Amino acid sequence: MNQIKVNNDVENGTYNIEEIFVNLKNTAILLKIFETSEALDDVFENISVIVNENTHYMHVQNDDASIVIGKNHLQNSEKKILYLDIIHELVHVKQQRQGLDLYDKSYSYVDRPTEIEAYAIAVEEARNLGMDDNEIFEYLHVEWITHDEHKRLASRVGVLI
Repeated sequence: MNQIKVNNDVENGTYNIEEIFVNLKNTAILLKIFETSEALDDVFENISVIVNENTHYMHVQNDDASIVIGKNHLQNSEKKILYLDIIHELVHVKQQRQGLDLYDKSYSYVDRPTEIEAYAIAVEEARNLGMDDNEIFEYLHVEWITHDEHKRLASRVGVLI
């Protein structure tokens, strides 16, 4: 992660991934996610990153796999958190390209298979960065889930609390 630079001094607009996350493409976890360098190249060439003020964290648009990043999140969050978030969202890009519904309402957020897979890979990368389970548990917290859901999500992705 040390070679990655996060360009967080950008205006609202549309960018390619490498304009925001410089050297991200060289991380080993991405080749694991996309399996071939051709698939990874295709994502980096064709997926847009949209920075705007209306988004809180990051998400992937279900229709075209664009990654939307909240400007406040980009400017004020730790580099490590932004890195884990973009890894999580790139898993969603792969899922969207496989035809999966990223926001399947028949599941709660913490039980949705697409979220579990994306968080599991982010947790794997967090461990590669040396984060302990307490730090990872904190990373997994989002405001729209209850404390019990937070614990269930952690358990489903192998984080011991």
